[in-house]
Amino acid sequence: MQADTRYHPNADQLALASAMDDTINELLPLSRLHVANDESPEVWSHLEQAGVFGICVSEAEGGSALGAAEEALIAIGLGRRLASPAVLATLGAAHSGLSGLGGKRVAAGYRRGERVVVVDSPGAEWLLLREADGAALYALEGLQTRALDQRLWVANLHEGAGLGAAVASFDAAGLLRLRLLDAALLAGIADAALQMGVAYAGLREQFGRPIGTFQAVKHHCANMAIAARCARDQVSFASVAIDEGREDAILQTECAVFVAGDAALGNAGKNIQIHGGIGFSDEADPHLLVKRAQVLIAYAGGLEAANARIANIKTER
Repeated sequence: MQADTRYHPNADQLALASAMDDTINELLPLSRLHVANDESPEVWSHLEQAGVFGICVSEAEGGSALGAAEEALIAIGLGRRLASPAVLATLGAAHSGLSGLGGKRVAAGYRRGERVVVVDSPGAEWLLLREADGAALYALEGLQTRALDQRLWVANLHEGAGLGAAVASFDAAGLLRLRLLDAALLAGIADAALQMGVAYAGLREQFGRPIGTFQAVKHHCANMAIAARCARDQVSFASVAIDEGREDAILQTECAVFVAGDAALGNAGKNIQIHGGIGFSDEADPHLLVKRAQVLIAYAGGLEAANARIANIKTER
């Protein structure tokens, strides 16, 4: 590779993401998920006003025309606050090449064989349906749904039928950006689990001292920190590779999906262990991270599929 190859976002990009994080943290407290599974109309309106959904939209269409690095950094912040799958789908729809989507909410869905699973989002007009080897946008009008689950996964899951013809299909570049968004949100979950676990380890006391002073808990926190950092760095590598049009962009992105997904599940599980019995309780927050990670990984096609794609890239190279 060339000596001037860059692996991390620059200072301006990091500053932009940090400023957006302040807005996201105010709009998306984790406590909201104990009341409702989707974002409120007010939150959607504020996210739109903040420019979240126009990050990579052209200036001609009212967007900011920023790159993959900015989008990935902001998506990590959204993942940290467990933004709904519809937020991911609405962000990702900008990469379909279909114009005129500004302000329209997009629901998330995925296909497994002949079965279509839709994450319901009231007010959505479009559906971004993910498949094993592609993705497409559909109009929700005429879609028939049957409820599968209303709470278990902190998402309203429905089985859908009668989609009709796709309005737009994602090309290879658009699909790559969707996978980068998958990885970024999962990296955010890994970081959220780390922060939550470390905070509780410093607060909870046993035998007269914080449990964070015990070696076993220290090891959990250290491993979580390494996993979260690896996930974030791999997402950064991938986003910069995409922006620079490098040959390794596909490999870096597929690795980001796998590394971030593994970190999200692993850290969420360790966070529950650190919390002990309360970690399993419905009124606490740790289980929210596990459930959101599971839904997003299913939406992304699963970690096994990402691993297989990585192997195929290496074989082809």
